[in-house]
Amino acid sequence: MSKKNLSGSHVFNSISWMLMQTGATKLTSILGQIILAWLLEPAQFGLISLVYTVTSIGLIIQQFGLNDVLIRRQRAFHNWLPLSFGISWVFGFISCIFLLVLGYAGSLMYKDHNIFILVAFYALTTPMDALSVIPLTKLRIELDFKTLSVIRIMETVLTMFMTVALAYMGFGVYSFVIPPLIVSAVSLIVKYRVTHLKIHFNLHLRRWKYLTVSSSWSLVHSIVQRIMDQADYIVLGLWVSKTIVGIYYMAFSLSIQVIGFVANNLPSVLFPSLASIKDSQRAKDMFKKSVTYLSVFGAAFAIWQGATAYWIVRVFLSAKWVQTTALVEILSVGMAFRAVAWLWSTPYRLKGKFADMAKQSFYSLIFMVILIVAATLPWGVYGTAAAVSFYYLVISPIWLYNGFKLLGGTWKETLQVFVIPIPLAMLCYGSCWYFFRFLYLGANPITAMVLISTIGSGLYVGGIYLAMPDTFAEIKRLLLEKFPVANGVKRLLTRN
Repeated sequence: MSKKNLSGSHVFNSISWMLMQTGATKLTSILGQIILAWLLEPAQFGLISLVYTVTSIGLIIQQFGLNDVLIRRQRAFHNWLPLSFGISWVFGFISCIFLLVLGYAGSLMYKDHNIFILVAFYALTTPMDALSVIPLTKLRIELDFKTLSVIRIMETVLTMFMTVALAYMGFGVYSFVIPPLIVSAVSLIVKYRVTHLKIHFNLHLRRWKYLTVSSSWSLVHSIVQRIMDQADYIVLGLWVSKTIVGIYYMAFSLSIQVIGFVANNLPSVLFPSLASIKDSQRAKDMFKKSVTYLSVFGAAFAIWQGATAYWIVRVFLSAKWVQTTALVEILSVGMAFRAVAWLWSTPYRLKGKFADMAKQSFYSLIFMVILIVAATLPWGVYGTAAAVSFYYLVISPIWLYNGFKLLGGTWKETLQVFVIPIPLAMLCYGSCWYFFRFLYLGANPITAMVLISTIGSGLYVGGIYLAMPDTFAEIKRLLLEKFPVANGVKRLLTRN
């Protein structure tokens, strides 16, 4: 489809492909996580979570913000290819060396030499992952989300299958670091084959200034966001045992599923789509609709997972993970706010305000670290969870407003996406949770989960119908008429 004729329906069809990819990958990840929880110990999960605190920064450096800048300059994508390859080569190897240094520092900080060895495996993937940014960006510019989805599903399934197999064979924590190295190599070949690109080796150092300014600020933003994602683990790793860190890691992994299922891939669809639209009012309307739909689904999913965590842990995990229940319940409230504001940085990228985006992330990180340290010292891991949840409750509306106003949005429009879906979800699912958790204690765990899901969702859908009728009607129309799957089913049923 021509980008001049890009419609909202086309954007949401693209989103549906990404949602299908997300569903497949997250279901694979959750199933693998459950199996790994039976095969491995909390201390081993704690160790790998500390490794992630070290690798997360190094892995983001490999991209150097190229994705954002190239999408914004998508009309001249092929002109920037030689320079982009030069940047990818250099920062791929820089991130590799940087990861090794961080791994050594992390092994000293956490007093475990295994951390350096584990980080070294990830370091070897960075040059390949850096080169993968360019073909992936090309697919996003072309709005070819079907191919992106297939590649991502392939990577996730292959990685999880190998991880579980290695854990079963007794590789322990090393089961997490060997598969990414193999999958990165296979995936790199696939990406270049499907995009018909050829790798360039000239560094073009003299032309770096034309991309590096914006890319640098985008990189700073990404690094700060990665530190933010790991700040709670870093603080816990310094004050509590690896077993407790592992318990928190599992709880956070469960609570963050709302981001993976509902929100994670939306920016990768919305940014290139909005970059193709020149009408500012149309761009604002599309962004507002996307945030509104995200709030409706994100709030429901986040609060539902908190309401059912008590029974999910007891049905699918072993007794050693029971402590995660309260942590998931606490974190899920914060994740509801985080999911609603997930698109906050898209307007900054669209307007090229990468420096402002990075600065806002940096100030937010300082606030987050202060909260986590202040809560963890007196109350331990439960204080950490409460601080993280409170942080997203406070910062999410601020993030979303500062981004939305770049497109002409107001505080009133921003608050609307928070004040109805989240309280409504807490009332609908929370009342069901309270009944089965404290009033009727004899329910079978599976029965309790089914009833909470069914009754809570029914009440929530009815509440959205009454409180947000226009949004309800539009979502219904999109689900029934615009998604590729729905269209395929419709054509199948109407065949003669």
